[in-house]
Order: sequence, then structure tokens, then C-alpha cells
Amino acid sequence: KMSKSNPDSAIFMLDTIDDIKRKINKAYCPPKDIEENPVLEYCKYLIFELVDDFNIERPDKYGGNITYSTFEELEKDYGTGKLNPPDLKPAVIKYLDQLIEPMRKHFETDPRAKELYEFVKKVYEKETKN
Repeated sequence: KMSKSNPDSAIFMLDTIDDIKRKINKAYCPPKDIEENPVLEYCKYLIFELVDDFNIERPDKYGGNITYSTFEELEKDYGTGKLNPPDLKPAVIKYLDQLIEPMRKHFETDPRAKELYEFVKKVYEKETKN
């Protein structure tokens, strides 16, 4: 389950690739479980809203690469076990990083955005300590 009270359980706009990897790799995502699965929710509500095709790279011995055009196709394969967490998680990490990268760059290079980020970060850290 993802919770903003635990910063390791949510993906933030400015997370680095290492942050995203750590968080997704730790995320609740049992095989064949499509209910309340945060990794699948990232696929449904973010990735498939922004891309036409979702490509998963995997060795031939595990079925080879596969492309999904709809979340429903991905969910069906995940629910039946045709797609497993070790295949899904690296793809989700890759796509989330690609989606977040422009925001990271903006906040790194724009002085006003950087200042705003530092302010929000301080407020967030103060709130999560209470």
C-alpha cells in the first residue's frame, strides 16, 4: 500500500531513478493479485493515460518481450500469471522515470521552481515529523 506518511511508499515528482527503483521494488505487488496493487495502479492511472503502448522487456525463456496497448490486456495477463512482478516492475520504473524526467529537469534548472520546491520540501518534512 502507498502512503504519503511514509515517503518510501509514494513516487514524487522529483524522485531520482534510484528513488523510483527502490520504491517500486519494495512496493506491494504479489503475483496474480490485481486488487489494490499499487504497481498496477501506476500503470492504470498514469502510464496508460500517457502512452499508447507499454513495452515490457524480458528474456525469451520467460516469454520474450511483450507490448500492451490497453491496461485491460496487461491486467488480464497479470491476473492469470502470464506476467509477473519481476517483469512488470522494471518496466514501470522505466516509464515512471521517463514521465518524471522533464519535471525534475525543470525544478533543477529554473531558479523560481527550485525555490518553490525547497519551500514545499521544508513544509512537508515539518508535517511528516508531527
